[in-house]
Amino acid sequence: MDAPLFPPATDFAQPRRLPQRLSAAETPIAILKTIPQAWAIVTREIPGMDRRVGGDQIRPHLNNFSLESLLPFGAVPRDAVARIDSQFLALGVEW
Repeated sequence: MDAPLFPPATDFAQPRRLPQRLSAAETPIAILKTIPQAWAIVTREIPGMDRRVGGDQIRPHLNNFSLESLLPFGAVPRDAVARIDSQFLALGVEW
């Protein structure tokens, strides 16, 4: 049995990412680091955050981790996440 031949797509539209508001639960840390106002909030609420996420073992994974995903590891205090989220909301920045 031969594989079917399909004609090329004629109306293909490249997918695009919809803008999202900053969130401690959803926004990757790598994205937060590229937005100076957002990273300033994070470092003000969690002193030493640069050292916590600056190691060679975690740095390659910052596109996969959000602040909230680091809660089980004790790298981020739970009360700081709530404060950061409220400040992100007031900032009104999308990524």
